[in-house]
Amino acid sequence: MDIVVRKTDLLKELQLFQGIVERKNSIPILSNVLVETAGAEIRIAATDLDVSLRSVCPAQVVKPGAVTLGAKKLYEIVRSLPESDVHLEVLADSWTAIESERVKFKMAGLPREDFPALPEPKGSKGIEIPGEALKDLIARTGFAITAEDARYYLAGALLLLEKDSVAMVATDGHRLSYASRHLPLKTGEPQRVLIPRKAVQEIGRLLESAEAISFQKMDNHIVFTAGSRTLASKTIDGQFPAFEKVITVTGDKKLQVPRETLSTAIRRVSLLSSERSRAVKLTVTEGQLDLAASSPDLGEARESVPIDYKGGSVEIGFNAQYLLDFLQAAGTERVAIELKDQESQGILRPLPDENSPATDYRYVVMPMRL
Repeated sequence: MDIVVRKTDLLKELQLFQGIVERKNSIPILSNVLVETAGAEIRIAATDLDVSLRSVCPAQVVKPGAVTLGAKKLYEIVRSLPESDVHLEVLADSWTAIESERVKFKMAGLPREDFPALPEPKGSKGIEIPGEALKDLIARTGFAITAEDARYYLAGALLLLEKDSVAMVATDGHRLSYASRHLPLKTGEPQRVLIPRKAVQEIGRLLESAEAISFQKMDNHIVFTAGSRTLASKTIDGQFPAFEKVITVTGDKKLQVPRETLSTAIRRVSLLSSERSRAVKLTVTEGQLDLAASSPDLGEARESVPIDYKGGSVEIGFNAQYLLDFLQAAGTERVAIELKDQESQGILRPLPDENSPATDYRYVVMPMRL
C-alpha cells in the first residue's frame, strides 16, 4: 500500500477511534486500526470485539493495499507531524513508513489477514433519527448508566423507538434518568434495544459532527450510521428494569428552584460532606430550602435558598453528585422537585423555557439515610 493523505483529514478520523481500541489487550491486533484502500479513499476500522467503528478518508492512492497499525501511537505520530500531506507506504513484513516534509517514522504493523471480521449493515437504510435529538437524550441519561460490570443488565441505556417518539432510559439502581422527544420516525414495529455504556459514549462522539444518524437492528448487533461513519455494537442480553411506573411517581411537596442557585449551593455545602457517602441533607419549609452536610473529620456546612413554597415540611438526604448530574443536564433556568417523605424517592424535572428543547425529562433519585 502506498497513499498520500492530508494530515487534518487523517487526524480527524483517527481521533474517533481512540475510544474504541483498548490500551491493554491480550490480543495485539485489537489495539490496531485497519487502514485499507478503496478507490480514491482509505477505509479505517477498529474493534474490541464488542464495539466496532468504520470510517473513510479521502486520499491519493498510489498503490492499493492494507495494513493494521497501533491506533494510539499512529494517532500520536500523525498529530505531531507538520501541517502538510502525509505519505504512508507499507514495506516488507507490515512495516510502514510515515513521512511528512522532512519528518520520517517507521512503524511496526500487523497483516490485514489477522484483523477480525466486522458486522456489516444490511442493505436497507434503517431508521433515521435527528442527530440533535439523540445527542440530547444521551446527555440527559448517559451519566446514570452503572459503572459496575457485575450488574450487566444495567450497564447500558435502553433506547425506545416508536412511530412518533424516541426515548432513552438509564439507571444504576440508585437513580433513574428518562428522556423522550416527540419525533415522527419511519419505523414499522416499535424498537427496544439495550445499548452498552461504551457504545452510548461513542455514539455521542459521532453525533458531535452529524446532523442525522440511522439505526439498524441485526440479530444480536445494532448498527448506527452517521455519514461515512458506521458504529456497530453487540446488544446487552438482559432484562432492563420496569421503569414505566417509576417515572410516573409523584410527591405531594412540590417546589421550584433556580437551577444555577441550587447547583452552586450544593457544590458549596458538599465540600464538607462525607467523602464516602457524599450525602447532603435537604430541609424544606415554607419559603425556604436549607441544605446541610457534615463529616466527623471535616466539619459541617449549611446554606439556605429562598423558594416560593407553601406546604408541609420534609427532611431528606440525597447523594450530592446525583443531584449535580441532573442539574447540569437539565439546562433550564428553573427546576421542579417533588418530595413525599424522607424514605421516598425524589422526582426532579427541568421547567421548560424558551431556550430548552421540547424534551420530556424526568429524574428519579433514591434518598439516603441520614
